[in-house]
Amino acid sequence: MLLSKTKNRNLIHHLKHIYESNQARKQELVRQTEFIHELRLAQSDLEAARNNYNYTQDSNLIEYYIYEIKAAETRLNYYLQRAKKERLYNDPWVMYCKTACSREEGTL
Repeated sequence: MLLSKTKNRNLIHHLKHIYESNQARKQELVRQTEFIHELRLAQSDLEAARNNYNYTQDSNLIEYYIYEIKAAETRLNYYLQRAKKERLYNDPWVMYCKTACSREEGTL
């Protein structure tokens, strides 16, 4: 059975719309994945800075590690605020970072 030209155009338009919305979803998933990757890096940097501070033997490096911890906390808090703004706060990694950051704040 052949479709009329109008039905054919409607079908093509509908398929094009589905394709475009799938592309938009893919782009959003890529953006969210990159964001979570940056959040993980920020959390990892904070853990490394805290470990360096806790295990340093050189008194000259203590002030440097304090600065590094504060910078890493600020960066992580920025990403957590963005996650909240973009409604990504239910992501398991975001929840972990939020808990770990608030639990260890003020440990200096």
